[in-house]
Amino acid sequence: MASSHAKRMGCIGATWMFILVTFTGCDPQGNSSQTSFFDREAFLSHVGDSIILPAYVDFEHQAWALHEMVSSFEDGNCTTQAIEASREQLKATYEAWQHVALYDFGPALERGLFKSTNTFPTNSDLIEGAVGDGTWTPGIPDTQDHIGLPALDYMFNHTFAEELSASINSQPERVEHLLRLTSHLHSQAWDVLAAWESSYLDVFKASTGTEMGSSMGELLNAFNRVFENHIRQQKLGLPCGISTFSQTPLPGLVEAPFAKNWSIDLMLEAMTALETLYFGDPHHGTTDAIGLDDYLVSLGDVSYGQDLHDEISSRLQTSMQAVATMEDPLAQFVVERQADAFAVYTELQALVVLWKVDMMSALGVLITYQDNDGD
Repeated sequence: MASSHAKRMGCIGATWMFILVTFTGCDPQGNSSQTSFFDREAFLSHVGDSIILPAYVDFEHQAWALHEMVSSFEDGNCTTQAIEASREQLKATYEAWQHVALYDFGPALERGLFKSTNTFPTNSDLIEGAVGDGTWTPGIPDTQDHIGLPALDYMFNHTFAEELSASINSQPERVEHLLRLTSHLHSQAWDVLAAWESSYLDVFKASTGTEMGSSMGELLNAFNRVFENHIRQQKLGLPCGISTFSQTPLPGLVEAPFAKNWSIDLMLEAMTALETLYFGDPHHGTTDAIGLDDYLVSLGDVSYGQDLHDEISSRLQTSMQAVATMEDPLAQFVVERQADAFAVYTELQALVVLWKVDMMSALGVLITYQDNDGD
């Protein structure tokens, strides 16, 4: 569905007045200038303290809990109940990941957290080849497609719990590899969290402009890039076939394919993370927390301000509802109900236009990444 705001371009300049930002912008439709006030310093402080840092803390805690569970397998008494508990913990870690994936800049980008944590589809043959290989090293380009959460999805979910517990008890090398995978997952999470806590949070809060390299620029580019390329495209567009030349479904490309029934839950969790950043809270902006919605509303009762927020808010709701109409296993759904999957993709695509084109133009933040298939 085409947005009424699609392809508008605008300019917005920014200077500080006391502790508020004085914001003078050009109407993207060429109307008269508007002046509004938005405290970007307060926004960045809220996002850093109340959204980003807690998300990293939770992800690190979940990853550590998973590693601790795997460590208990070393005694050679891995039960089916332990496997089931580990699967539940793996899903909790996957869900926590959805809330930090949006922040693929700064320490996360420097450490390659996104690629080492959730590059999928994974390569099961390479995973099996790594089991028992004492020279295998995580965190290098050659292992990128068989580490992280996708590799753990295979290790924990590729067979029945009874068979898995038996193989772990009879093959200590499988425990060793699980420990390498969970240890690397946790160490990456810990390193990024530590970087935010030690210094980057202060750097993030202090950069209050909108120019390239500013916190607003880094945050919003990561927000759009992850949504467009990884949530819309990778979680749904490629598996359902709408992003391929032949439009043939590629069910093997879904997220967490071995678990079978996690893909849609993970997509909904990722959408919830988007909502939390946009509204400034997980309650659709019903609190006083500062979000991107407040930034747009501050521009006034105009098409690129309040009206744009209203359209984004409405589209977010319909997109969440659309994703929730799909059924797991998603790998089966995209084949048997491909037209329905296409309809959900169309809803997500409308958000790409609203966020990437209209919102970024209204806020005067340049897109600095390249997409794969246009807008």
